[in-house]
Amino acid sequence: MKRLVLSENEEISSQHEDIDSKLFYFLMRRLKVSERELGSNFGDYKPLKVTEYKFEGFPGYGFTDYVPKKRMETKIIEMLCENDIINCIYDMDEQNPERVKIVKTIRKFLNFMLSDQK
Repeated sequence: MKRLVLSENEEISSQHEDIDSKLFYFLMRRLKVSERELGSNFGDYKPLKVTEYKFEGFPGYGFTDYVPKKRMETKIIEMLCENDIINCIYDMDEQNPERVKIVKTIRKFLNFMLSDQK
């Protein structure tokens, strides 16, 4: 029984750790976050706060917190493929382990980036 629980825990931890840490930290080092207010304090209205995410050294690949997560993911993949940081994953089979690892890494990065854990 103890051996069974241990193997289940090992499987769960291996699923969570199956990311490319070099790619994750590459994205973390280049991320620049800034907040802007759109509008003014006219009357009782408060200005809309927008958080912008940009990547240092990669102009044109930024986005705001109002963009859907899937679009953010696609934008990051485009940035990495076009700048030859990763192999283009669109040419790979969906079950290719390298592709799965890259997508998991980007999704983990987005979850971390959008959370308040910074």
